[in-house]
Amino acid sequence: TPEASRIASSFSANKGKLIWPVEKGIKSQGFGVYADPVYPGIKHQSNGVIIATDEGAKARAIFEGEVIAILAVPGGNKGVQIKHGNFISTYYNLSELYVKKGDKVSSKEELGIVYTNRNNGQTRLKFYLYQDTSRLNPEEWVYRL
Repeated sequence: TPEASRIASSFSANKGKLIWPVEKGIKSQGFGVYADPVYPGIKHQSNGVIIATDEGAKARAIFEGEVIAILAVPGGNKGVQIKHGNFISTYYNLSELYVKKGDKVSSKEELGIVYTNRNNGQTRLKFYLYQDTSRLNPEEWVYRL
């Protein structure tokens, strides 16, 4: 649609300038291949980034768009996917959601509360970015991630 094309080109024009998906935090796991912390000979692939943040932190939309999916893993946590033209941002590891499928969201709009693990006290948002079906490195798109 013309609106989707406008959003996609606007999203593209903001590469490297998009806001963080949480108000404050630090990147605890980057994008790409990394060595296992316990068995350094074993390599893992990270398709997104993990951002450590404070308990009670809220995930927020990095850009305007439409909620196209609510993800729920039985016995697990929740996630939200937002379409920005032909780009999709995914916010996973949420304990509570503020949006539903079909909602239009604006940049910085709160999507839900990031889950805090009661065993280790960690509050970590898993964030992924796609263009069509291609995985993108969020570190290249989000400002100083």
